[in-house]
Amino acid sequence: MAAVGLLVLVGLQVVGGWVAAQEAGDAPASIVGPCSRTGDKKACVELLSGIPEARKATTVGPLAELYLRAIANHTTEAKAMATKLLATMKGKGVPPVCLQQCTASVDTLSNALAAFFSASADVNKKYRDLDGFLVSFLKQPPICMSACPIRSCDIEEVTIADKFHQAWKMLGVAHDLITQILGTKS
Repeated sequence: MAAVGLLVLVGLQVVGGWVAAQEAGDAPASIVGPCSRTGDKKACVELLSGIPEARKATTVGPLAELYLRAIANHTTEAKAMATKLLATMKGKGVPPVCLQQCTASVDTLSNALAAFFSASADVNKKYRDLDGFLVSFLKQPPICMSACPIRSCDIEEVTIADKFHQAWKMLGVAHDLITQILGTKS
């Protein structure tokens, strides 16, 4: 009986390993290579593999920009939700602390990404500037990341905090991709 259990366990490990290999095998080497040099290879490969433009990329630059656009989409959604919620609360007293903190964090990240995407043709400068921002931003997690949501938050605030948390988790990979770009241009 124990031998059957062991065979089932080994079979599951082989099948599980085969499925993981299939998923990684679906992504082109131009995605897997840069993603393997990030802190979260799996998340990087999953996100970029789902973007048709990323599958056609041959260098890290376009991958980083697509990854940053995905983060920008999260912040845009969170910013729209926060703006709407703040507008409904206007004149009803002080907005909840988490909403204020997450709105400020979303605005900070959104502004940095907007500056990156609207930057001049000097590619090195725009990546260096964003890298400098990410280094300082990642060093000290904002209150929205470290303390929100709290029990008193309503579902809208929790959703805004979750959007920011998703974007925050993606920032480490974005920073790793940018570091690869800056390392190849130095």
